[in-house]
Order: sequence, then structure tokens, then C-alpha cells
Amino acid sequence: MLVRKLASRCCPDLAIAALTVLAALVSFAPACADDDQYKGWFAALDAAMTQPNSLDQHYANVSTSASGILERLVVDNKQKTTVRGSIGYDFGRDLGSLQASYWSFDHDDSNESTQSGYVYPTLVGGNYNSVVYYGIAPPSSLTGRSKVKARTLDIDYVRPMPVGEKLTIKWLTGLRSATFDEDLGFEDVGAFSTYLQNRHIDSKAIGIRLGATAVFGFTKHFSLEGSMAVSMLQAKTNADGDQSPVPSPLAGSSVSSSDDHVRGEIRDYDLRAVWSYGRLDYYAGYSGSTWEGLVANPLPAPGCCNSGPAVERSRDSVSFNSLHAGIVWRFSPQKRPFRP
Repeated sequence: MLVRKLASRCCPDLAIAALTVLAALVSFAPACADDDQYKGWFAALDAAMTQPNSLDQHYANVSTSASGILERLVVDNKQKTTVRGSIGYDFGRDLGSLQASYWSFDHDDSNESTQSGYVYPTLVGGNYNSVVYYGIAPPSSLTGRSKVKARTLDIDYVRPMPVGEKLTIKWLTGLRSATFDEDLGFEDVGAFSTYLQNRHIDSKAIGIRLGATAVFGFTKHFSLEGSMAVSMLQAKTNADGDQSPVPSPLAGSSVSSSDDHVRGEIRDYDLRAVWSYGRLDYYAGYSGSTWEGLVANPLPAPGCCNSGPAVERSRDSVSFNSLHAGIVWRFSPQKRPFRP
């Protein structure tokens, strides 16, 4: 009933410079070389507990008087299980590999509370149509709900470069398609009326992806890997929202926004321990993905009615941090460790 589907900035030069510094540093380190060759198909499956950060899903302000805001209500975003899958073909050490990867985050969250006083919904914008005053009347029941979907589809070419006996660098270049969808809803059920607000954001982006992975081999069966990749994207964002007091002599209203030229950027980081046995690799680690530009709110709510410092906050970036583990399976009997 509540949530209806409605439809920054780290400089790329800094990220590219960081990749250059990484390559320069590892070129002076001792290195990892496995002379065995592998040529054939491989697949990887990764499961993770992923925590979204900085979504800042602010849905209402509450005050017990007309003079100031006492509380800013924000949806508490919980962890979610996510899965990543990859499949590709390794052409051999001298030719690199080509792989396709898919990742998805899809999760619902909600907050419920009972409040008395002034209530200022902030999804579409506080105005005098949306202010409800209860005073000593029975308190109202407030609910904020969210649904977030984030997805990436990558096609990458990876080229390993042995740097020494214990170290290999894998260079990555490719294409990325990314989408971000967010539904946020507010419901205020009082003694005499119900008030609803909804907002939907839909962003789509595509662009290039560059990165590098350092593989530090300790034994024949164990290694550590650290990677960083930057996606520079062109994005399109659509958003719309509405509000409806029920019952009320005041009519509901709606608002929308569209921008076809949004700069997007995604920065991915990963550190993992890898155990290799025959055609299988097992790994566990920690990863982070920071999204900028395409996750910004194109419909910031205007302040109203003594909303003070608790008005809508600008959101430029969102991150997804994960504890993850997975397996890589090489279909052919030949062996050369490959970890996408």
C-alpha cells in the first residue's frame, strides 16, 4: 500500500594516478611465477554479506513544538546477501583472458515509530499541505520503507604480467553497465487522517573500466590478491514523486525530474586470500564498491515550516562493503591459477 514504484566525486585522474603508483611500487618487489599454462573456460561464483552505506534515506522530521526539530527520521539499512557470477575463457599466459561478470544487490528495509507533534515528510518536500499537528491528540504511526536495487554487468579483458618469482600483476580493461533503482515511501496514519509520500529514482549508466590486481604468491597453494578498478560512466537519471493527504480538501501533487547527462563513477577495491588445488581455487576476503553521480537524488526536498538543519541532505555517493567468499573452477585439466 505504501511504496509505489515511481521513477561527485573522486577525480578520475587521481584514480588513474593511484593505479600508476601501484604498478611502480610492485615493479620493485620480488615476484610470483607459475610456469604452468592454462587455456580454456573458467567460471566463478561469489557469495557475500553486503552492507550499503550512506544511502541516507531521510523520510521525515518530527518536532513537539513549532520552534524546532527534535528528530530526523532515516531508514536503517541492514546487511544483505549478494551473489556475483563470472564466466570466461583464458587464451593462455601470453594472450590473457576474456570474462563476463554480473553482480546484483536487491533489498528492502523499513522503520516504524509512534510520534506526537509536528510531522514534516521530506521525500517530496515539506509544505503546508503535508504538515500534520497532533498536539495532545492520539499519536500517529509513522512508517518509512525503502527498496534498493543495484546491478553491474562487466565484460573485461585481463592480461597477467609476471613481475618476478613471487609476484604477478593482472591488468584489466573493459566495459561496464550499471543501474541503480531506489523506491522510498512514507506513511503517516493519524487519528483522523492518513498521509502518504513516495519517491522513485532510476539511473542507468555505461562506460569503460580500468584496473589492476597484484597477486602475491607465498606457496604453491596459497596467495594474497589486492585489486583496484575504476569505472568512468555516462549516466541517465529519472525520478518522480507524489504526495496525497487522505481524507483532505487539499489535492495531492506530483513532481518529476530527468537528466540525460550525469557523470557517474564506480571505484571497486578487493583484498582476498586464495587457496589453489588442481582446477579449483577457493578464496575469502573483503571488498568495497563506491558509487558516485548516478546515485544522487535529483529531487531534493525543499525545507519548510521550521524544518531547520534537518532538511534533506545532499547525497553524492553510496558504498557497498562486503565480506565475501567464493570458488573458481577451471573446466580444462590444464592448470594455471586464474582468479577473476
